[in-house]
Amino acid sequence: MAAGSSLDLPPTFPRPPLCSPMAGQASDGLPFPAFPPFPPSWEVRQAYLQWWLICFLGAVGAMKAVGLLRHDLSQLAGLVEGVGAIVFLPRWPIIAERLGKGGYERSFRFGCWLVLIGLGIIVSTHKRKSPICWSQALCTLELLRCRSGTSAVGVGSAVYLVGTVLGLVVQYQMAIGPFAAGVGHAKAE
Repeated sequence: MAAGSSLDLPPTFPRPPLCSPMAGQASDGLPFPAFPPFPPSWEVRQAYLQWWLICFLGAVGAMKAVGLLRHDLSQLAGLVEGVGAIVFLPRWPIIAERLGKGGYERSFRFGCWLVLIGLGIIVSTHKRKSPICWSQALCTLELLRCRSGTSAVGVGSAVYLVGTVLGLVVQYQMAIGPFAAGVGHAKAE
């Protein structure tokens, strides 16, 4: 940038990292089940994103899985979202320790990926216009980016696409949604 640009910071002002670990918490910045630090700040957003995804997608996923929020593939998507948000994303020690070395990080990634697969399944249905589904996908991708860098967003996006394709395949096999009999097909004579 050119000298004197409005975006240049004085050399004595340190640039904060994108996502810093929280003081007094686990050095990795994800305190669950402890509460995130208060007041909220941009630097500790990963703790708030983790809490949000666990609470919101855990509850919504469970409600979908038992049939309270019915639409095409809602029970399948809810089961996948719920397992990701409730079982793996919190990084429960009983699960993380069984995943071997690096199990806590593996549990975290697997939870995010399951959440993205579940959201991808929803995107494959007529609910693809829902801003809630897209916003939760963006929150999950931001959590992955904050935690593991920009390359994790590419992997997360690919996983999201896998969920979308999986949803389309299931709809095709079940002849529902865009593949329902008589929808978009020539009439049999």
